[in-house]
Amino acid sequence: MFHVKHHISHRMKISMVPEFSKYRTPKRSSLLMRMSRMRPFLSAAGILVDEDQERLFQQYIELLLDWNKRTNLISRKDESHIVEHHLFESLACLLSVKFLPGQRIVDVGSGAGFPAIPLAIMCPENQFLLIESKRMRMLFLKEVIFQLNLNNAEVIGERVEHIASMEDYQEKFDIAISRAVASLVVVYQWVKNLIKPGGYYLAWKGGDVRVEIEQLIRIERQLSVEILPMNAALIPPESNKLFVQVNKQAL
Repeated sequence: MFHVKHHISHRMKISMVPEFSKYRTPKRSSLLMRMSRMRPFLSAAGILVDEDQERLFQQYIELLLDWNKRTNLISRKDESHIVEHHLFESLACLLSVKFLPGQRIVDVGSGAGFPAIPLAIMCPENQFLLIESKRMRMLFLKEVIFQLNLNNAEVIGERVEHIASMEDYQEKFDIAISRAVASLVVVYQWVKNLIKPGGYYLAWKGGDVRVEIEQLIRIERQLSVEILPMNAALIPPESNKLFVQVNKQAL
């Protein structure tokens, strides 16, 4: 039996993003200055960031901008929109799902670290495994984890298909996450052996995902799928960004 559920969060404050976006500028110093204004925006949406976490976000962005000069972590055109396009999108899931203390989370195709690094900063009681096969991106993530002293995060420089075939990792994670990696069908085939029975896969998506969902449930007949809108306090509704939660059947 398949279920596609539409879940709407009621904790919304629509005015946030338009106000924040007026500070956009490509200059690095201005970008970091805008990050100091990030806390009240997140607080208004229901995400409380303390001073230590704010400092770690700033340190992370500085490292990202430095490394982005040498290797392609994010688009150069996107550097001035890191807060809105990457940090806010990463953290938006905290308003849609709840990570319980002690849960293990695997991020596949981690790239520049979104969403896993921001979530590791905000969720110190959870353990995060980042899987990134591209060498320079993996080295960047290792450097971020070291410099930020994120004891709840580690990175593996392997293809996720290889990790999923290893018994040490099979059914060891409560949640799998991915952002801008591949289709639901492709990623779920990678992560389904990593997720514990009763766990779930959370995908950051945009646009119309109905075809992807239909393709997935034709292959995996025991799944339930939920569509979760991103909170409008952080992400403008017209961006059509959303989460797809794929629930693995419990034993």
